[in-house]
Parts: sequence; structure tokens; C-alpha cells
Amino acid sequence: MFGEKVHSQRLAAWIFGFAAFIFVSAVFMFGPDELPTYKHRALSLLCALSAGLFGYFFIGSVKSVRQGNLPKWVKTSVQAAGGAALLAFVFLWWSSDWAPVSRIGSKLDKLDRGIIKKTREDISPFGDRRAQAVEMLREELTIKNEQILSLQGEIARLRKITPSEGALKAARQIPDNAGPYALALRAVAEGRSDDARLLLDRAEQEKDAELARIYEARGKTELYAGKCGDAAGWYRKVLEIESGYRKLKNEAAAAYYCASQYEETEPLLRQALESDEESLGPDHPSVAVDLSNLAQLLQATNRLSDAEPLMRRALEIDEASSGPGHPQVATDLTSLAMLLQATNRFSEAEPLLRRALEINEVSFGTDHPRIATDLNNLAGLFRATGRLPEAEPLLRRGVQVCEKSLGPNHPDVARNLNNLATLLHAMNQVSEAESSMRRVLEIHEASFGPDDPAVATDLNNLALLLRSVERLSEAEPLLRRALQISEKAFGTNQPETARILINLAALIQAANRPYEAEPLIRRALEIDEASFGRNHPNFAADLNALAFLFHATNRFSEAEPLLRQALEIDEASFGSNHPKVAIRLSNLAQLLQSADRLSEAEPLLRRALEIDKASYGTFNPEVGVRFGNLGKLLCAQGKWGEGRELLEQALAIFQNRLGPDHPYAVDTRRRLEEIESRLQN
Repeated sequence: MFGEKVHSQRLAAWIFGFAAFIFVSAVFMFGPDELPTYKHRALSLLCALSAGLFGYFFIGSVKSVRQGNLPKWVKTSVQAAGGAALLAFVFLWWSSDWAPVSRIGSKLDKLDRGIIKKTREDISPFGDRRAQAVEMLREELTIKNEQILSLQGEIARLRKITPSEGALKAARQIPDNAGPYALALRAVAEGRSDDARLLLDRAEQEKDAELARIYEARGKTELYAGKCGDAAGWYRKVLEIESGYRKLKNEAAAAYYCASQYEETEPLLRQALESDEESLGPDHPSVAVDLSNLAQLLQATNRLSDAEPLMRRALEIDEASSGPGHPQVATDLTSLAMLLQATNRFSEAEPLLRRALEINEVSFGTDHPRIATDLNNLAGLFRATGRLPEAEPLLRRGVQVCEKSLGPNHPDVARNLNNLATLLHAMNQVSEAESSMRRVLEIHEASFGPDDPAVATDLNNLALLLRSVERLSEAEPLLRRALQISEKAFGTNQPETARILINLAALIQAANRPYEAEPLIRRALEIDEASFGRNHPNFAADLNALAFLFHATNRFSEAEPLLRQALEIDEASFGSNHPKVAIRLSNLAQLLQSADRLSEAEPLLRRALEIDKASYGTFNPEVGVRFGNLGKLLCAQGKWGEGRELLEQALAIFQNRLGPDHPYAVDTRRRLEEIESRLQN
């Protein structure tokens, strides 16, 4: 009986020991590099339990324990203590830096702890290591390769890059009696741009650091302050002095991209890609970041077909290196989805955005700020495809997530609230939209100051809403203030300034002052031509704005060639079946209709209708607009039956998707009533 018990103890020890060995070996060979926190804890607990049970039964099989003249409860306690010790050891091992699988975010935590430790050592009174501490802070303030991705899109470019938490921690280790250069870097990390500029003036006068380092610090100051044009100028000076430092090139590329200086950005990004492919290999995660950054630039310069294979390759690299459920894969999926939307491939984009949302919910939980971003992206797709009622709950949840995790006055709350406000405006819920936009403006003014580019964006959006409800006298001073902020932040010749000029011109034109509007539009044309060239969609949009002004002032012969040029640009940029082409066709048709060239206008409107039906489906509000425009034209030609049928289809769409009180629905009902009255008479 005793022998059987010993045999059972040994057998159990072998079983649990072998299980623990196989488990750990499998994790080492086949496990991912990182896991979400809850999965990491579950895995570590399972491994620790296997090891603890092995220890319990192994000690029970030891001769000195099993044959010792000890009470049974003492033997059991010894076994339990041994098993518990081994369990605790394995669990602590999994929580350490030597664990076979890391917890997502632990590497960043380790880096920050290392920065603090090293910085404390560097400013130790036992040696003059302050220079090393300053260098550590300088390194932390360097714009990382990954941060260039945060500059995607026009709206994102207006938001300041935020210093990392590691930079803030390192800045706290710089003493008050440090030199002006070190104190300037500390001021940059703490968001005190004005102080940083003054300290860098002193540093240059006193020659407290090399000139290249001072210029670089000036560039960091302006980039973190959101003054991209000024930052680009300083980085240009740095690269004239020294051009071999790879991280410096990345930071300069971020500044150039932020300032829309794309011709200078591209060679730096290509150099970074070539360097990483050569030194790290073609499948390294850093190469994926380089590919994504270059793809974003190509997308911004309307080279969409060139951007897509780079994004797909970046996604493949990150899925292979980090696993299909890693947050970086979610970022890649989102970037690719945005590109697909830009090329009118909404059905391909939607599953990518849904997968990105699922990955981040598993990785970070349902109340993390990243979830709000994913919800906003998916809502944007719904809005683009006319599914406004589906977009609204997503945007409201995004606002709630940010308010819960960041507080009610955080800039990210403002971003989500602004997206909700623009959707409510589109759904004719003007009162709530206006109050939300005013709250967004208040948050940004309190967070960044009254002259920040984000404030200019808010003023622009609020002005557009006020213009839509004929409150022109309230809207104009908002746009003029937005223009002043943009010119101060970006300069007088940047695309951000051009967009506000176009909106201000449209407002002035609506106020029946067309000859004040024309020079504003021509100035925007010059800016966009210099920034993008004559074949870019932004330039086409400016041509359309000038043509609209000529149309409104009966200068039809001047308007028509501009509209045809804009149509050619967008057909070349997006393809002949893109919704933007449908807009250009519709605008040209309206001009021809005003010139009483109805037979020439009809095929253009029919083509625009077919494009939008193929792009959005039959029940999209944009399709309703096309039905309405074609219906009105046919009625003007005396084709009352078909015209009335198209207007009835338009009304059904507007009432179903936008509500019966939306201006589109009200106007269409009125036209149908006029047609009925005319037919009866």
C-alpha cells in the first residue's frame, strides 16, 4: 500500500512536471511576443499552477519526506510549502522582464523606468553626468517614426503632437540650475513653448550647446507647438549642418509633412525605408512603420494606387511579427480602410474597420480612448455611405468613452464631439449640433489657447453651420478669426489657409458680395497650385469654387472651362466612376441648365446618377440629390411624368434617411406640389 502511494506521488510529479515543461517550451517556440494583460495573467497562472502541483507531488516522493518519522500533517505542510514556493517563483518569473511572453505595454513601461533610472544616475553628484541626462531628454523629445502616422489627414495635421510620458518623466530630472539649453528642452516637454524660445535664445548667445542641437531644439519647440512651417525651417537648417543622423531625418520628415511640404518629405521617408530594410531586414516591424509613413504621404499627394501595396505589405509584416490580434495590426487595418474609402471601395473598407475595432476592444477593453477613435472611423464610413442613423450611436458612444476615460474637458473628447456635431448638422439637428460645436471650441481654447490651429478648425466648422441656417453676420467674424489663426500658425501660403479662404469666399458670396469673394478664391488657387500642382483634387475644388462664383454672376463662358478642367482632374485622380466625379458632372450640368442648354445637361446628370447609385446604393441621400436634380431638369424639358417619378424617389429617400423636416425633404415636397398644381391647370 505504501509502495503504491509512493508510485502515485512519483507518477503525479512526472505528469505535472512534463506538462509544465511542454507548456513552457511551446510558449517559447510558438507563442507571440506580446499578449493583452488578461491573457498574459491567465497564461502565467496556468503555468504557475502546473509548476506548483509538480513541486507538491515531487516533494512527496522524496525519500527523506516519505520515510521520515513525521506526523502526516507535517509531511503535507512540507509538500504544500514546496509547491507554493515553486508556484510563487514561476508566477514572479512570468511577471518579470525575463518572461517568455511580454504583456502589451510592458516594454514601454520598462523603457520609461529605464529612462528615469538612467537620468537619476546621470545627474548624480558623484560625477558630472548632467550632459547625459540632457541627451536622454533630447532623445525622448525626438519625434518617433511611429508618430508620423499620427499626422494623417487634414484635421489630424491641425492637432499638436504631444510629448511622450517618458519625455515628461525625464524632464523632471533636469535641475533648476541647469544651463539654458537643458532648461529649454524641459520647457518643451512641459508644453511651455514661449519659455523654450527665450531659453534657446540664451543658449545660442552663451554657446551653451552646439548650433545644430540648438536649431534642432527650436524645431522641436515649434513642432510641439503646432507651428509646422516654422519647425520645417529649423530642421532644414539642422540638415544643412549634419545630415547623416537617421532619427533627425525622421523628425524633419514629420515637420515637412505637417507643413504640407511633401516634395521635401518624400526623399527622407524613402531614405528611412531603404536604411531599415538594409540594416534590419525587409520583414522587420520598423520597416512596416516606414512603409506606412511613405504610404500616408503618397495618399496625401493623391498617388493612391502607389500607396495601397505599401499599406498591404506593412499589414503583412505586422501580422507575421506581432500576430493578427496586435494593436499595430489594427492601426494598419485602419490606414488601409481609409485608403479604400478614398478609392470608393466602401464594401472592402468596412470589414477592416470592424476588425480593427474588435482587436482594440480585446487588447485595451471597451472603454479605452482607442475604441472611441475606431468608433469614429466606422461612423465616418457609415456617413459616407448615407447610413446616418447607424453612425449616430457610434459617435455618441465614442464621446462617452472619452469622457469616462479622459474627463469631460480633454481634447480627445472635443474631437469626438466635433464629429458628432457635424453628423447632427447633416441630419438637420442644428440646435444640438451648434451647442456641441461651441463646447468643442471652449475645450480647445482652454486646452491650447485662443490662437491654436485646432481653434481655427472649430471656428471654421461653427461658421459653416451658421451659414447653413442663414446666420451670415455671425459666421463671418468667426471665419476671419480662423483665417488669422491659420496664417499665424501655418503661414499665408499653406493649404490649411487655402481651405479657410474658400469657405470665407463662399460666405461672402452668399452675402451677395461676389466681387469681394473672387480675390480670396484666386489666392486659394495660387496656394494650392504651389503646394500640390495643377492636377491635384484640391486645385480642382478651387476651380469649382471660382466657377460657382462666375455662374452666380452670369459669367457662364468663364465658368464652363473651369468646370470642365475640374472634371478632368478628378477623373484622372479618382477614376471615371468616383462620387467626386458625379459632383463635378452635376455642377457642370447645372451651369448648362442655367444657360438653357438642357439637352447637353441631361446626359451629365444621368451619368452622375448612375455613378452614385453604383457607389452608395439606391437609398443614399446623395443619390436622392441626383434623382432630384435630374427630375427638375426633365420637368423643365416638359418630361413631366419621368421628372415627377424621380422627384418622388428623391422625397422617399430624404424622408427615410434624413427625416420629413430636413430642408431637402421640404424643398422636394414643395416642387412636387408645384408640379401637381401645374398639371391640374
